[in-house]
Amino acid sequence: EITPEQYKEFYHHVSKNFDEPWMTLHFKAEGSIEYTGLLYIPGTAPYDLFQPDRKQGLKLYVNRVFISEKVEELLPSYLRFVRGVVDSPDLSLNISRELLQHDRQLKVIGQNLEKKVRADLEKFLKDDREGYEKFYENFGRQIGYGIVSDGGESRKDSLKDLMMFYSSTQKKLTTLKEYVERMKEGQKCIYYAAGESIAAVDKLPQTELLKDKDYE
Repeated sequence: EITPEQYKEFYHHVSKNFDEPWMTLHFKAEGSIEYTGLLYIPGTAPYDLFQPDRKQGLKLYVNRVFISEKVEELLPSYLRFVRGVVDSPDLSLNISRELLQHDRQLKVIGQNLEKKVRADLEKFLKDDREGYEKFYENFGRQIGYGIVSDGGESRKDSLKDLMMFYSSTQKKLTTLKEYVERMKEGQKCIYYAAGESIAAVDKLPQTELLKDKDYE
């Protein structure tokens, strides 16, 4: 019943941004914990995305009663660019800011939200490669941060397929899975280099050795 224009209008309301949302996730979860989520991934990276004092989190409601403006426990810090609201009838209306940090049900909702966002990003990468690359230009650094930040060891396997890197042979972004599928017979390693620019990396002496072997 909700029109695309209404979704956009609500995005502008909850995000305080004036761009268009890149992705809209609207879903209802039922089971041991019931909740409804309406999440947005912005079309452009917020100007203050990497500022340490930037507050992250989603708006929390209990039975449509407003509880808190930005609840950090609902999403891990690497998804700090996600905006939206969560409404659950199973949380207490009297829950305080201090109790939110230790509420078991809230942590379960947070884990499920993270899985939902990851699953939809994987689907988007599969269905709309060009669109996903635009997302990655804005928020790819955050996906990488999810691997190296606190708790990254437990989520690196689920995030690695969302990572993209510039390929020396394809001359465009590629995934690790695609790289492995193109590996030469007898090649046992994934070769990578970091530098100020693609041109600078291309001039490294080590790169010449790989070019001689026709390695990516």
